[in-house]
Amino acid sequence: MKKILLSIIVILTMTGEIFAAVLSEAQMQQVECASTKMQLLYYYLSPNRKPSIVDFKFKCAGAERRYIMPKWFDEVLPKMMNKKVWRDPEEGEISEAQLWQLSISVLFEFLEVTKKTFPPERGGAGIQPALLVKEYSDIKIRYQMSLDRLYRARVMVDSFDGRGRTMLAIMNLILKEMESISDSISSSNPKQYAQAVTAISVLAQDNFSVVLKPPRVYIPPKEEDKFDRVIRNILSLVGILLIFFAVYMFMVFNFDQNSKMMNDYRAKLESWKEAFSRQFIEVKIEYLVFIPIGIFALLGLLTGSILIFLFMVLIGALLGFRMPNIYLDIMKGIRGRKVDSQLMDALILMSNALKSGLDIVQGFEMVSKDLLPPISDEFALVIKNYQLGMPFEKALGVMEERVSSKMLSYMVRAIVLQRQIGGNLTKVFERIVLDIREESKLDQKTKALTAQQKIQSIVVAIVPFILVSVMFLFQPDMMINFYTSGIGMIVIVICLILMGTGMKVVSSLGKIRV
Repeated sequence: MKKILLSIIVILTMTGEIFAAVLSEAQMQQVECASTKMQLLYYYLSPNRKPSIVDFKFKCAGAERRYIMPKWFDEVLPKMMNKKVWRDPEEGEISEAQLWQLSISVLFEFLEVTKKTFPPERGGAGIQPALLVKEYSDIKIRYQMSLDRLYRARVMVDSFDGRGRTMLAIMNLILKEMESISDSISSSNPKQYAQAVTAISVLAQDNFSVVLKPPRVYIPPKEEDKFDRVIRNILSLVGILLIFFAVYMFMVFNFDQNSKMMNDYRAKLESWKEAFSRQFIEVKIEYLVFIPIGIFALLGLLTGSILIFLFMVLIGALLGFRMPNIYLDIMKGIRGRKVDSQLMDALILMSNALKSGLDIVQGFEMVSKDLLPPISDEFALVIKNYQLGMPFEKALGVMEERVSSKMLSYMVRAIVLQRQIGGNLTKVFERIVLDIREESKLDQKTKALTAQQKIQSIVVAIVPFILVSVMFLFQPDMMINFYTSGIGMIVIVICLILMGTGMKVVSSLGKIRV
């Protein structure tokens, strides 16, 4: 028996050494503050409170604190006292205020038990936490039962004048920290114990602060007055007109430079018209230039911001002056692919013509008559230029320059070499036909392999604009205020640069060089 007692004493002594001075001075101050505030909150819920509780002063964390009971308590407390929300077999009917008092009193008891671990000079008994396991376990069970009553009574919605839901959430966090205390004692971890006790003390004080502060209430945004809206729109229109007037005055005072720019622009229009006519396309170049400018200017006007309007006009101008080249490249690519799809039939037809004794010019005439556009138009133009006196080789070179087709270039070079040094052109055409078949197979395979990269590049380009449009739809004022600020402008520029870089990188990953 003596050996058992000695073993117990040794274990308790070792445990005491492990938990010696487990709480620092600052942590003990937090426990004391939380204990006093929970006591105040308990008495706030009492109908027969003392006048000294209404205006109470005490020291917390080394500083003098003064807490005045909120006035709304006098209005809400009678309702909470008269509202019976629970029936206990032993205690009878329990009011809403008494349910809250029960949870607060258990938490106050926990803090008072924790004070027993303080050294005697701090008002404690110097008891080690390992000796308080039973008390901590009993408090945790009773605290959990009190919270369960609050949940089952469904009083959290409107309790404490709308503060009950927040208070219950904090109390759940306190319950989890109580579980950490049991784990820290069983694993002899004084650091975890100190952290859990401090967390409970801070959370208890947060609960007390929630009671003192008014509840957060959603305040809908104030609608703009119609008169103010009309004035703002008028001022925006006046500002836009002033900008146009300033641009007009700039054009007047710089007439010579503007005339030179207009002449250059007319020359550029003529070159674009010639390029489109060579592709057998009739289009109004002015529409391609000014339609993007007008669309972006209209979008800028809808935002109601002068800065965004100017920014959108700038983007529209940059896009408009590049649109003819973009459209021309697209149409050349489409026309070149159509010529590629018809070139094999043209080569077979010309090869049969050569085998029957006709020359290459007559073979071109057969293609221009028997096949469909666009290859018939291209071959007919070659024959027309040849009949007007242009050398046949040069007419072929003009067609090669006009049509974006690699296989057509092979055919033109083969014809030019045959006319210069001789050779069997029929065999060359047959070889080109085989190459076209093999290249079409390879092209289809590469398209299948790179389809994902192409879709990714399209998604990278489209998704940001969709997201920004949705955000503008739901919060137009906030988005306009942000994107008209300096930071918003910088964000737009950075995003456009990153999007362009991403599109370039993703699209380059899908390119296969053969």
